[in-house]
Amino acid sequence: MRRSLAILSVALLAIPAAWAGQGVQPQPVSKKSLASPTKSTNSAVKPVELASKSIYVELTIGELISEDADRWSDKMAARAAVGGFVTQVTKADDGDTDIRVCENPKIMSMDRARCIVAKCIPRLPCDIPQIGKPITVKGITRYDAKVGTHWWEIDPIEQIEK
Repeated sequence: MRRSLAILSVALLAIPAAWAGQGVQPQPVSKKSLASPTKSTNSAVKPVELASKSIYVELTIGELISEDADRWSDKMAARAAVGGFVTQVTKADDGDTDIRVCENPKIMSMDRARCIVAKCIPRLPCDIPQIGKPITVKGITRYDAKVGTHWWEIDPIEQIEK
């Protein structure tokens, strides 16, 4: 009986060791794949180009602001394109450039019901637009819930259309 248990335990310990020794075997390379390297290079480049293009959901400032930051809806997306007028540009201490974008160019202060903040960051710099000019900012949507803020942002800006 003891001999049977010893053999059984050795056999059970050997199974994982046998599986670990079996790796994925490399696929043999065919002569066709070696004969036309330019063809395989071109087909590998196209999917990368398509994957690198970001899709932005177009939202108005009102549509973005009306969203509940605690509840994600079908209308929301990680990347959005939001249009409006530049009403203020401020350089922050951390190197970011804050651009206030509002529905109307005559809004003089941060109106959370009609404005958002868009941020250019040092790692992804952008051309600073002129105050009063219409722009569309494209980037990642966030809700800034810090004390004293509580507004929607595009942070960071990935593209600006003037």
